[in-house]
Amino acid sequence: MTKTLSLPNFPQIPAAARSFVRPMLFAALGLHALVLFTPFPKEKEKPPENKEAPVKITQLPTTKASAKQTPKVAIVKPKVALPRIDRPNPNPIVQKSIEPPKPQEASLAESAAPVKSEIRSNKADSATAADFPHYSPSTPNCFALGLGENCRVATANLSTVAAFYLSAPKAKGFILTPDEDSADKKIFTVTTPDKKTLFLHLFKDEPTTVILLSEGKVTDLATLKGSVNIPADYYNLLTDLAPQVDRSDNPQTNAQPQQFPKPEMFYQVVSEAELQTGAVPEMRPGIDGSPTLIQGQTPDVFYQTISTAGLSGSFRVTAKGQYGGGNLYELKKDSTTFYMNLVPTKDRSGTIVVTWLKNPGG
Repeated sequence: MTKTLSLPNFPQIPAAARSFVRPMLFAALGLHALVLFTPFPKEKEKPPENKEAPVKITQLPTTKASAKQTPKVAIVKPKVALPRIDRPNPNPIVQKSIEPPKPQEASLAESAAPVKSEIRSNKADSATAADFPHYSPSTPNCFALGLGENCRVATANLSTVAAFYLSAPKAKGFILTPDEDSADKKIFTVTTPDKKTLFLHLFKDEPTTVILLSEGKVTDLATLKGSVNIPADYYNLLTDLAPQVDRSDNPQTNAQPQQFPKPEMFYQVVSEAELQTGAVPEMRPGIDGSPTLIQGQTPDVFYQTISTAGLSGSFRVTAKGQYGGGNLYELKKDSTTFYMNLVPTKDRSGTIVVTWLKNPGG
C-alpha cells in the first residue's frame, strides 16, 4: 500500500491583513524602480594636481645701472614660486616689492646660525648684483642655460671656491650668511649694500664647482641643470603686441581671475565668494609671470597676429589641444620647451595669454 505525505495546514491570511500587505508590496516595488532608473550626476572636471613645477630662472643684471638714468617701466613678472635671476632687458622687469628681512645680527662671526642682515644705504649708486665678485678662473653661462655671468663653472674644488667667497664679497659691501652646508653644496644668503637679498650656490660637480647667484634658492645641481629659461624673444613679442602690459598705471592689462571661463584651472583656490571680494588667489605652479589680457582679439586672431609678428620664425610651434577652455601650444627654441595658452575671456571680448613652464595637461 502506497503511503502519501500530507501537507501541513497553514492558517488562511485574514482579508484585513491582505488589504494591508498588498499596498505595501506595490510601494516597495515602486521605490526599487525609482532607485534603479534615477540617473546619477556626472562628475565635474577636476583641476590638475599640484605637481612640482619646473624651475624658472632668468638672468641677473651684469652691468651696473647709472644713478642718473630714469627707470623705465615694463613687464612685471611677479610671484613665481621658483628661483629666478633677472635678465638684462632694455625695458627692465619690475618685480613686486619684497618685505625686507627683520634686522638681526649683522656679523657672520657672531653667529653660525642663518641670519638675514639688513644694511641701510641712502646712496643712489649703491652696489648691485653686477658688483658681486666672480671666482677666477671660471667660465660663465653654465650648461648653456643663458644665465650669463651669474652662473659659472670653476676649475677648483668646493672648499677652495667657498674660501674665496667668504672673503672677497665682504670687501665690496656684501654680507654672506650660511644657509645650507653639506659635502656636495654650500648655499649662502647674500645681503647686498642696497638691501637686496640674493642666494649664492656652490655645487660640487667633480672635477669642477658650479657657482650660481640668484634671487631664489635652488635645491640642488640637478634642479639647476633642468631649469627652464624662457627666451627673451617671446616676452619681447608680447610687449610689442601689448605695449601697456603689466604697467602699474594700467593694471587692466593683467587678466583677473573672474575673467577666466574656468578660473579654478589657473588658480589654487577659487570660490564665488572669494572672487566677489576681489581677492587674487595664488596661481597654480608652473605659470610664469602674470596672465596677459589682450582686448578685442579672439584667440584665433591673436595667434595669427603673434605668429606673423615673429613667433613662427623664432620658435617651433606645435598645437597641443586645449586647456582651461583655450588652445595650448608647445614652443621650442634650441633646448628650451615651454607652453603658450590662449584662453578666451569669459565674455568673449578678448584673449588671455598664459605662459606655462610645463604642459599643464600632461
